[in-house]
Amino acid sequence: MLPKILRNFNVIIEGRPMAGIAEELKLPDLERKTEEYRGGGMLAPVALDLGMELLSLEFTLAEFNADVLRSWGILDAGGINTRFLGAARSDGGNTNTDAIEVSVRGRWKKIEQGSAKTAEMAKMKVEMPLTYYRYTLNGQTLIEIDVITGKEVVGGVDRSASLLQALGMAS
Repeated sequence: MLPKILRNFNVIIEGRPMAGIAEELKLPDLERKTEEYRGGGMLAPVALDLGMELLSLEFTLAEFNADVLRSWGILDAGGINTRFLGAARSDGGNTNTDAIEVSVRGRWKKIEQGSAKTAEMAKMKVEMPLTYYRYTLNGQTLIEIDVITGKEVVGGVDRSASLLQALGMAS
């Protein structure tokens, strides 16, 4: 059995495809915020779950992109929709192509325009803290996180439902 390899990808910002322009994309790290705790009678500390760390997306474009610049400074923390579409396939016996989609919302935190040199490609790096994250594989949502509403669904199970219900926020 051989691993599936990302064969190609596209980045779509507010409905505008960046095919041929997007060079690289760093997907968000999913990381729990934890604190070690060891109470009396315990043999060792446990890592208590205190929620999630900041979700952030980064990407590099091979140009100074006007559409990205026009979105600078928007007031809505979840005002920019960005999607990563990937196609992954193995060189092993199963040659089915996996369709990967990561949909996020946030706003630009940093637009790094680097330096400009004659006869060299200009690069624009963008950092985007997120308020929403959804990972879909072949049409099936595996993870959906809405930071503002407190929703965290993994494998179809809403892991925050009982907390939201206790707070009177469940729908």
